Amino acid sequence: DAQESPITNVNVDWRKMELSWESSRNFSEYTCTIMDRDVEYIDMEVDRPLCSFPVEIHMPLHKGVFFIIEVPNTNISKQCTFLPGGMNGSAIQNFSCVIYNVFLMNCTWQAGRDAPADTQYFLYWQNSK
Repeated sequence: DAQESPITNVNVDWRKMELSWESSRNFSEYTCTIMDRDVEYIDMEVDRPLCSFPVEIHMPLHKGVFFIIEVPNTNISKQCTFLPGGMNGSAIQNFSCVIYNVFLMNCTWQAGRDAPADTQYFLYWQNSK
């Protein structure tokens, strides 16, 4: 029988690029890894159940990423996959951005044709290479 991981309730805050979780056991160290589909990755060691990845991370997050949380020198780990998506027909349409004087960007879009009325869209911007 596989032992259930003490690492639970994994959460990602995309605005802050933070990965957090809860643990039923008290560990002094964790290793967090974010890996994209091209197997490019960033890992770091932390002493609490929170990893803050660089906001300017150079990964195509829209293609999906894997998160791995490990406790060093044990066989304890938790893997999570983030695959962006939604209901068919809910993707935005007519997306457009206009940049003014390099300092201001105005973006507009329309809700997907089959998106429920309470659908919320969020636009995140980050520096690229």
